[in-house]
Amino acid sequence: MTQSIYNNRRPATSRYAFTLIELLVVIAIIAILAAILFPVFAQAKAAAKKTAAISNSKQVNLASLEYTIDNDDHFPILLYNGTFSAALGDSNYHVLIRPYYKTEGILMDPMDPASIGNRDYPDSSVPAPTTEAQREYNFGFTADWGVNMQFIGPILYPAPNYQMSPSSVTATQIARPANSILAISALWGRTASGAPYGGGNYAVDAPCWTDANGNDLRPGYATGDGYWWFGGWMPSQPLVWNVFGGVWPWHSSSTQVIVAWADGHTKAMPLTAVAAGCDVKDYSAGYVTDPSKFLWATTE
Repeated sequence: MTQSIYNNRRPATSRYAFTLIELLVVIAIIAILAAILFPVFAQAKAAAKKTAAISNSKQVNLASLEYTIDNDDHFPILLYNGTFSAALGDSNYHVLIRPYYKTEGILMDPMDPASIGNRDYPDSSVPAPTTEAQREYNFGFTADWGVNMQFIGPILYPAPNYQMSPSSVTATQIARPANSILAISALWGRTASGAPYGGGNYAVDAPCWTDANGNDLRPGYATGDGYWWFGGWMPSQPLVWNVFGGVWPWHSSSTQVIVAWADGHTKAMPLTAVAAGCDVKDYSAGYVTDPSKFLWATTE
């Protein structure tokens, strides 16, 4: 009689190991996928930051327009007395509109790598933020949205006394608000190698401000007056901070800026389009070649 024997052990299984070639194929596939996906992720992140920047600029723009409602139609002046010191009574554009926006974060462009600490004290050209008032002043001073200095908030030194005389235009003075720059992407400074630092800047220079006949287009300016400026645009010196008059293309691989227009809308546009209608030269010494395309003037 044959007796069957039950074996409750599982049958042996063979072990399979990847060969070196198979491992290399897997690694190659992962590397290819990474090479495809990482740029996509980077582009998506940059696009999100641009959207956030447009939103921030829009809020600053609306705060500026709300300010005009409460201040006889005038935009804020850029500076009170030019001391850069809150303790000495100075203020700046972005501090003056502070009651009209909720958080200081909207003064920042997410593509600008400067930290809050960098903005509170970008360098020794402004006082150290030893008080909250000075910290707020410095933060507004280094906002990424530089106001159109020559045409929105000109700071003049009228002859013959040459005393500082800050001014600003009214909203109704602006002939083409949908085509007039109120504020634009800006930077504080650049290192010797050209790298940006310190955040943005409260104001920027226009690329030109005279017509083909040499007439000065800046509101309130009279021949012989002094004026506050940053040295104009400097296209022949690509590493200086004001190569574009303080304007800076934070977006789309350093090709686009965010522009806030005087009618309240905001959009991204190529840096090259900002100087349309202007013969750009060092020190903004060129002239307006096509007034219909020029985006900085507030009057026809």
